Amino acid sequence: MAGEGPSTASLGKPQAISPIPTNRNLLCRIRTHVNTETGEVGCPDQGPDEQRYIIYRNVFDKVIENATAYKYILTSIKKEYEENINILRKGKEDSLFLQRKVKSMAFEPMTYLAYKKRATQLRNKIDLIKQNTAGLEAQLQAVRNSRHVQKEQTEETLPPQEDIFHITSIPEVGTLWPEILDADDPSAINEPAYLLEYVERFNKLFDDKQYKEAAIHVANCPRGILHNLEIMERFKAVTEYEGHISPLLQFFEAVMSSFSAVRHSPKAKMSLEGVECALKQNRLDLVIHWVIQQRVTCCEELGDLIYNYGDTELRRMDTCMGLAQIVYDKCNVPKKAALCMCMCGQISGAMAYIHDCKKFSLDDYLFLLNKCPNAELIQCLTHEWNGKPAVLSTGIAVLWLISNDHEETGFHLLKEICDSGQDAMQQTILNDVNCTLENWQEIADKCNTHNHNALADSIFTVLTSQEGGTVITITTEADNDGAKLIEHIFL
Repeated sequence: MAGEGPSTASLGKPQAISPIPTNRNLLCRIRTHVNTETGEVGCPDQGPDEQRYIIYRNVFDKVIENATAYKYILTSIKKEYEENINILRKGKEDSLFLQRKVKSMAFEPMTYLAYKKRATQLRNKIDLIKQNTAGLEAQLQAVRNSRHVQKEQTEETLPPQEDIFHITSIPEVGTLWPEILDADDPSAINEPAYLLEYVERFNKLFDDKQYKEAAIHVANCPRGILHNLEIMERFKAVTEYEGHISPLLQFFEAVMSSFSAVRHSPKAKMSLEGVECALKQNRLDLVIHWVIQQRVTCCEELGDLIYNYGDTELRRMDTCMGLAQIVYDKCNVPKKAALCMCMCGQISGAMAYIHDCKKFSLDDYLFLLNKCPNAELIQCLTHEWNGKPAVLSTGIAVLWLISNDHEETGFHLLKEICDSGQDAMQQTILNDVNCTLENWQEIADKCNTHNHNALADSIFTVLTSQEGGTVITITTEADNDGAKLIEHIFL
């Protein structure tokens, strides 16, 4: 039917495409341009090349501009080619990226081990810096607490040079187990077997009586596995040895020297045993080093040990008091820390410590009076100090002193009060809110008992005036020794 479209026969035939009109002059210029450009940029004769692609793409654009009738179709063809070329280019880039990624992943295990090793080294450095910082702070505190801590560490304190035990330099945890850090797979190392071999080596040295070498082996042991009480008891049991240094002291020097490697100090019992061993051999220099460098675990018993040593070695007392104070302060025994300052004559420092601490009780103050019945200390405790009220009642202090084998100190304090002025005793008694009149009556009786009659009269006068009465003192001769009996009759 006419007008209904092309016939079936016509649809089945391919339509002829008109030839593209040629412009020989244009083709010659294009060919010359292509040859010139490819030659200048050095394009290879065969194979894909990015520069050749750019040259031909630009030439194709010129052809399209001159082929007006075929401009649309040529543009579409060019677009299709460029899209496929872009896909191929992106595929090549993705392929290169994946190749690099696969290569990088292949190196990840080695990189991980390198980073792990470096992290261990950095942690060791941080620990060392912290230890050095803590040591410097402890040294500074020791200087503040005692004027002679460093001065006492002289040739007189130290043993002869040939008697000093030198521990081999303790390696860091990066070098203790080199085969583990250098291995491609650290998990493949048989750690239990390694530790067992190390312990067996120690046993061999100890059984062969090579105690110094065994101690060095202890110092270098991985993870501090030989730093225990059982090993200590083995060294302690050795009574026959060569040289001046006992195997036990060699063991403790090893344990303390390896502090930076195992990153923890010995426990309290071992610390106590180590300090006791050093002091028995008069190695106060070691104790100074261990305490200041924080190589020991502080406890009250350790402080008592150092304190008592200073109490017997008077020429080293200030040093020992300074060290003991550091220990007491770290284990929170403030009354004994203050006592150490008082024993060194640092009364002002002790008072500042007492007021800053704010943890002292009446029993703590009486403890200080018992251990150090120093007149200056008593004065500071019972009077205002630096604008702060007195921390201890005068009456309580006197009563405690004269009732606990410090009679003369207590009576001396009362005499100073009487000598201060006519109303000094009255003001002391009336202002002492913590000591009752009955307590003062007991003090007066003690004064009579020890023949301090004038002090007793002064106290009785104040007491009776408070009751609204008067006092009559009757003195009579008594026994052959000429002692006087005094009676106070209240009216």
